[in-house]
Parts: sequence; C-alpha cells; structure tokens
Amino acid sequence: MKKLVLILIMVLWIIPVTVCANDKVNVTFSKCVDGDTAKFILNGKEITARFLAIDTPETVHPTKGEEPFGKDASNYTCDKLTNAKEIILEYDDGSDKLDKYDRHLVWVYYDNNFLQEELIKLGYAKVAYLYGNYAYTSDLQNAEIVAKSDKVGIWSDYTFEDVDTEYTVTFKYDNKSKKVKVFEGNAVSPIEEPKKEGYKFTGWYLGSEPYDFANPVTSNLQLEAKFEKENIPTYLYVLGIVLLIIILATNYQGKRTKLKRKIKSTIKKDIKKKLEN
Repeated sequence: MKKLVLILIMVLWIIPVTVCANDKVNVTFSKCVDGDTAKFILNGKEITARFLAIDTPETVHPTKGEEPFGKDASNYTCDKLTNAKEIILEYDDGSDKLDKYDRHLVWVYYDNNFLQEELIKLGYAKVAYLYGNYAYTSDLQNAEIVAKSDKVGIWSDYTFEDVDTEYTVTFKYDNKSKKVKVFEGNAVSPIEEPKKEGYKFTGWYLGSEPYDFANPVTSNLQLEAKFEKENIPTYLYVLGIVLLIIILATNYQGKRTKLKRKIKSTIKKDIKKKLEN
C-alpha cells in the first residue's frame, strides 16, 4: 500500500520539461585555417567550423591577397585554440547548422572565453553574415561600436561618428525586472526565459504585441513576459486514475482478506463451543 502511494507521488512529480537552449558540444582542436575558421575533432571525425556572425580579414585570397590585420586575427585564433584546455562549440537555434560548404556554423568558446567577442573587441573581426536572429548578435554589435570608438585593429583609420546614444530595455517578469543597455540602432537579445511555477512562458511582449528581437532599438523599451497556465498532460490523469484503481482494489482485497479471517475465526469459536457442550 505505502509503496503504491509512493510510486503515484513520484510519477505525478515527474513532468516532462522542454529545455530551450542552443546545442553545445565539446571538441578537440585539429588545425588552424584562418581568423574565423578552424578544424576540430567531433565524435572521432574532423569537421570544419566557420565562426558564426563575424568576418576576419583575409590572409590568402585569390583576388584580395593578404588584408591588414588578417595575420593578426589568424595568429590570435590559432594561439588560443592550440593552447586551450577545453573547447566548446555552440550551435545557434536561429541559424543553419551547416553552410553550403558543409562547414559547421558555431559560436566558439575556449576555457570559458567567447572567441568571437574577443576578436571583435581587438578589432580583428567585424560583425557580418547575419541571416537570422542569433543569440549574441547585439553583444557583438555593441563590442564593435567600442572597437570603432577606440580605433583598434581594422578600425584604426575609422572616422567614428556619434553613436553614443544608449537606451535601456527593461524585461519585466513575475514582479521582477532586469535592465539591459543597448546602443541605438542595435538589436537586443532576449534574456534567459523566466520561470513561473505552474505556468508556461509564451514570449516577450511590447504592449499587446509579441516583440520582434530582430528590430533595432531606437528608444527605451519595456518588455513584459507573458505566461499561460500549464495543463497537466492527459496521460498523467489516466495514469493517476489507474494507480488510484489499483490502490482501491488493493484496499478492497485487504478488507476481504480480513473479513474472511474474521468469519473463519467466528466459525472456529462456534464449533469449539458446540464440542465443549
């Protein structure tokens, strides 16, 4: 009886959870290609990875030749990956996993460092090839603005225009809030999906409309999380009813057994009395 109740509680407690996150894989470094491309070993096979959302100057090109800071970018990438203790590639849900050359389109991390962002900050790369709402686009765009302002790397001769206007995007959820600073004209990335017990997150809304995170930010914004009450899956209802029937049947069987024992005991006592008389 106690075991059945415990099983029922455990089953009802285990509710399927959908994890909304980009896929990540651990790889080992194989060889350098250039500043934004490298080869890795994944599941025993060598793959070519193209770093998502950035472009570094060319080192060897049939028409462009070697571009300024191309070698710097290539050497930096090669040095960091060659000496890394851990390398993680992250696929973006907003992007294809492979390009037309069968290269893996990924975010690259070495020893908990974000390689794309480092290349942008050093002026060894620019934000490019944006074909979707990628997870870290706004972070890279903001880093690029700083690199331009500091005139580092490929931005050494850049004439910096006034883009200092900064806006605040406030994310409100379950009586909490988080503020994110964004330079004018850049998109903002959504924060981690908020959790609310008994409810399912349905998206970020600007007023009554779902917010499009591909849009550039041109003013202060307040985005509000919307939730809907979660329904218990039908199979859990059915399972609960089945287990309840089992428990009731077990109780009934137990009562029947006790009743039989009581009747037998009464009969034995009656027979004993008659024999004694």
